[in-house]
Amino acid sequence: MNRNEARAKTIDILLGDQNPNADFYASLFEQYNYEDSEMTPISPSKMGNVSINNNVVITEEAYKELIKIRSITQQTNQEVSFLIFGEEKPNGTAWLDTVISTYQPSARTSASFDGINKSLNEYVKDIENGEFNNGNKQIICHGHTHGTSPVSDNFSFGDLISYVEFNNSHPLFINRQVETMALLMPPSGDFNFLLYENNPQYEGFYTFPMVYLRHPDGTAVELPAYQNGNYIINTNQTGTR
Repeated sequence: MNRNEARAKTIDILLGDQNPNADFYASLFEQYNYEDSEMTPISPSKMGNVSINNNVVITEEAYKELIKIRSITQQTNQEVSFLIFGEEKPNGTAWLDTVISTYQPSARTSASFDGINKSLNEYVKDIENGEFNNGNKQIICHGHTHGTSPVSDNFSFGDLISYVEFNNSHPLFINRQVETMALLMPPSGDFNFLLYENNPQYEGFYTFPMVYLRHPDGTAVELPAYQNGNYIINTNQTGTR
């Protein structure tokens, strides 16, 4: 799937008849008339939640790397891209433990994955070769930060296009033999994980409301997810997957 196809798919998900909140998302495109429509902010407040069993656990080592990445954006206002590798535990928990990022100072403010595609390709090849054949499904999380702007706590239309495009970039992803997800780290300090579900019965974008930091001694601390940001409107999220 190329970007134009992913764009059309994203429009259909947000504005199609199957979305009961299509009028709300249409109003965002009308209200935020950016020169580049991919910059249109898309509030997560009308997205559904994943099942309560599908929470996210970030190991302490991965958390420290994510904080370093967020601090780069705080200092430069430049978006930083990264990947997180992990696995889905038998109870449905997304266990994320390895962060890959190759930050390069740049005049552009948007995130680029060019520098980490090699690591992604190597990881996928290892999965294909059975390097992680422990019975658990591997997870690849596509992530980036947002710099400060009046609406930067929200996803952008372009972010959602990228998530759909990424999900369709390899047969293992399309068939869900490898689970894909996304993380946006906005200025608010939230850890906003998102799932693009390509199952026709549930197709859409779903948020992960429960995110935890797991310490080496086994204790866990809840991290903020969709709590502190200015998400354009505040309303109860609807729907489950």
